[in-house]
Amino acid sequence: MKEIYRAHGTVNKGFIGQIAYTVCLDSVYTEMDVHLHFEKNRVQEQTPELKEEIKTQIKQKYGTDITEDELNRILKEMKTEIQLTVFMNDRFVGSIHKQLTDRHMYISPSAATEGAIAQKSIEGVIKVLVIFFNVLYDDTPYSVSVSVK
Repeated sequence: MKEIYRAHGTVNKGFIGQIAYTVCLDSVYTEMDVHLHFEKNRVQEQTPELKEEIKTQIKQKYGTDITEDELNRILKEMKTEIQLTVFMNDRFVGSIHKQLTDRHMYISPSAATEGAIAQKSIEGVIKVLVIFFNVLYDDTPYSVSVSVK
């Protein structure tokens, strides 16, 4: 496959939203791979400041304190959540929301990765949406690429 598009960026802690990339294909293709990569997926360091921030947020939102065990469980389960969704000519062709920092969405006439729909041909306008539900850290890097054959 040949890579025809690559973009990258960084998002900051707490960012919720989407960033769209549009790729106009110059030909008709039989296969496409859309790749998303990002870093800083899990809590890397349980600092006293982070623990205090979580306790404060729980207290403000729910009006209650949490135990050390609850705090440790929250810290263990917290993650950056980013979803990859692809459209072709304004038609949905796939979405991946697995908790992986490296994701590939493969589409061809006879096969497609889980969450995607096989397509007779790959042509026209591809819209790649990178949807951010939760970002744990400032300066979280991500990249997205489109490869075709």
